[in-house]
Amino acid sequence: MLHLPTFPPHMKQAADRKKGQNWFIELLIFFLVYFVSSIGMSFILVAGSVIVILKDNRIMQQFAAGNTQQAEALMNTLLESDPLMLLTLFSNAGMILLTILFCITIQKRTAASIGFVRRKAGLHYLAGAGAGLLLFGGAVLINVLTGSMTIDGISSGFSPLLFLLFLAGFGIQGMAEEVLCRGYFMVSVGRRYSVAAAVFLNSAVFSLLHIFNPGISPLAVINLLLVGIVFSLYFLRTGNIWGVGALHSVWNFVQGNVFGMEVSGLNLSCSLFESSTDPARSFWNGGAFGPEGGFSVTIVMVIAILLLLFWKKPENEAQGTAQILQPADPQHTTQQIQDSQHVEMR
Repeated sequence: MLHLPTFPPHMKQAADRKKGQNWFIELLIFFLVYFVSSIGMSFILVAGSVIVILKDNRIMQQFAAGNTQQAEALMNTLLESDPLMLLTLFSNAGMILLTILFCITIQKRTAASIGFVRRKAGLHYLAGAGAGLLLFGGAVLINVLTGSMTIDGISSGFSPLLFLLFLAGFGIQGMAEEVLCRGYFMVSVGRRYSVAAAVFLNSAVFSLLHIFNPGISPLAVINLLLVGIVFSLYFLRTGNIWGVGALHSVWNFVQGNVFGMEVSGLNLSCSLFESSTDPARSFWNGGAFGPEGGFSVTIVMVIAILLLLFWKKPENEAQGTAQILQPADPQHTTQQIQDSQHVEMR
């Protein structure tokens, strides 16, 4: 039997605090928040890039000798190095902070409405991490069984320190995208429109945010839309941001730093395993974009969506199921709000 999710009471409070805008206005506001957050991140990245470049004497020597092309080549190599990649990941903390501040100060929302609830936060995070490992493991299994991918053993250049730093970095990066797309945008759209509209619109935007990544393809865009739907349904089913933040983070971390595959077109140097993909079977492995551009991920995401839609929550855990095609009702009883207060982060 199909069990369709709805927003839990502590997220429905967002509509009580401030009524939602027309979907197009919500979209414009989202991109404004994203743009401002990106500017804040860019200041951190520029400062870090300048420090890294100035510390490399080779670049200054090449410029002094008039070898501009060689100097630029060295700069590009440095900008793609592990320190800058880690700085990029950690700079997403600024996006988390700015998005939360926008929701609380401008939209007059609570932290709980974004998904920051304290009840069983650690357990939800661990469960989400396990779900991310399971989902990506399924994609790897399909690639191996189809012969489109081989795992060649432990990476010779594996660094435990870098491995842990990337784990922490992806922990921030994955959470940032979930706070932005699910905790903020999906709930904001849901203040005025149905849950179905909120899920689809935020998933479409999530997919489009990756449109300029290297190696993007039509199948990759579809897969990212499906990934967004999975993350959205998981967010609604659990009623908090911790689980889906961990799911997203582990999904990215495992593909890049465990199996050594491209993460949405981006290459990472530090991985536990060395793996190789067959260029002739890019339909399955995603080619230059990585597994998210391949049909293996399509299969995994479709299965995950079906499981989430048919998953019946225990009576004592569910707030009751509702039809996904029904609009979100901004009127809630005082008792509902009081019952949700114990989960609100203060």
